[in-house]
Amino acid sequence: MRCDWLVTSGSQATASGLDDGMTIGIACVGDDPVAAVTAAVLGAELAGRGAIGGFAVLAVLDAAGEFHHIGVQTGGVSALVIPPAWASAKVAALISSGPDRPEPLIQFLPGKSGHGLVTGHRLPNTIGADGIALNIAALRLIETGRAPQDAVDDVLQSALEADAGLIAVNSGGTIGFANSARVARRPDLGAADRLEHGRGYALLHNSIFGNVASCAALAPILGDLAWASLTNTPGDHALVRLEQPVPLHASDCDRVQIDDEDRIVAIESANPALFAATDASRTVAAAPTMIVRDGQRVGAAMTDLYARIADGSAHPLERRVDRTVLMRRQ
Repeated sequence: MRCDWLVTSGSQATASGLDDGMTIGIACVGDDPVAAVTAAVLGAELAGRGAIGGFAVLAVLDAAGEFHHIGVQTGGVSALVIPPAWASAKVAALISSGPDRPEPLIQFLPGKSGHGLVTGHRLPNTIGADGIALNIAALRLIETGRAPQDAVDDVLQSALEADAGLIAVNSGGTIGFANSARVARRPDLGAADRLEHGRGYALLHNSIFGNVASCAALAPILGDLAWASLTNTPGDHALVRLEQPVPLHASDCDRVQIDDEDRIVAIESANPALFAATDASRTVAAAPTMIVRDGQRVGAAMTDLYARIADGSAHPLERRVDRTVLMRRQ
C-alpha cells in the first residue's frame, strides 16, 4: 500500500493548527553563540507566520563547559532573560514554537556539562523503541565520545518513522543534524548550516511560512543572521533596531535612517495619519521602506516596525520583536 497520503496529511494538520511539534531549532558555536541563535530565531519571528514566538528554550555550555538553560512558555526570544555572563559561552542552542508546551521544557533541549547539547524540531523528545527519548539517546552517545553527526544518524536510523529532527553539538564545537525519514517527507521544511574555522551553525525548521520567502528559502536568511553575528561581518540580511526614541519627520517618501551599528536614528514618513496620532502605537515603517545610512540607500525593510508615537518621536516598544526590522541589504 502506498503511503504518499502521509505527506498531505501532515501538511494539513499543521495548517489547521492541530500539530504540536516544535517549529525551529538551531545550534551555534564560536564567539557569543547566544547572540547568534537568538538573532536567527528573532528573524523567524519577524519574517515568519506559524507556530513561532511562543515557547522557547535556550541552553549553553558556558566558558567552563557547564550546562545552563532558561525557558519561557510565551513571548519567544523577546521574553528570554539571558544572563550577561552567557556572552562568553562557546556553545549554544535554542528551540522554539507556539506557546504553552508540556513541562519540563528542558525535555525539548537536553544537555550535559562537558559534553554537549541536543536541540531539533518536530518532536525531538519522542520516545524511541528502547524507551529513551531520541534527543537523550543522541546526547548519551555524545557522552561516550561519538561524533554529533554519527550520534544523530544512529538514533534516527533506528527511528525512521519518528516525527523528529535532531541537531547535536558537542563541547568541542562539532555539529551534527538530520531529519528522520518521516520528517524528510514533509513539504514545509527549511534547513541551513555553515561551519568554518571553529564557528558556525545548523538550523532546522518546519511550518514557518515566511511573508518574505518560502519555507525552504527562509532558512538561509535565518542562517545569514546567525553567521553575521558569529563573525561580526555584514551579511545579506541584518536586524535593524529601534533602541531609543527617535525623531519622526514628515516626508514625501518613507525612509528609515540608521547608524553604523544598524540602530535607527530617525524615521521619515509620507503617511499623514502618523502625525495625527498621540501616545499611540502604530506601524511607523512598513515593508519595503527604504533604509539609508549617511544619505545613501543601504537596504530595504522586509518586515514592519512598530513604535509608540508621542511628542513627534517614535518610541521603542517593550518587546524586542516589535522594535526590530529585518533588512535586506542592497
